[in-house]
Amino acid sequence: MLMAPMAMMAEPQYQKMNPEQRAVLQAKTLRLHMDLTSAQEEKVKTLLVGQMEAKKSHRENAKAENLSGYERKLHQLDQKLAFKAAMKNILTEAQYENWNQIQTRKKRMAFHRSKKRNGKNKDVKNQRHKNQRKPSNRG
Repeated sequence: MLMAPMAMMAEPQYQKMNPEQRAVLQAKTLRLHMDLTSAQEEKVKTLLVGQMEAKKSHRENAKAENLSGYERKLHQLDQKLAFKAAMKNILTEAQYENWNQIQTRKKRMAFHRSKKRNGKNKDVKNQRHKNQRKPSNRG
């Protein structure tokens, strides 16, 4: 009985980062990978904070207004286009190309991870459906 409270106290307490902290970390990472200047890093950080806050407020508004999936996806794509245009203004041509390659790689990796994660479940489901739908040759 006494072990459970002790174990809970030993675990570190993780706190979610606020948008400012996440933006600082992402901007620093981009600075390392793409050799950004400090001015570029500040602009990227400001852009990231704005993007994160806009996502949060839109999520809350979408729930309150009960927006359709189409409207949510349309807003998300508009935000991505605006973010991409802003990054193009901040970065040099070579940095922008590098950033695009990084984004493409991230999407590809996320796709493969989700496919691997969901693939196991789909195989099981497909096997079940195949077993249920076997045609009988009985006349």
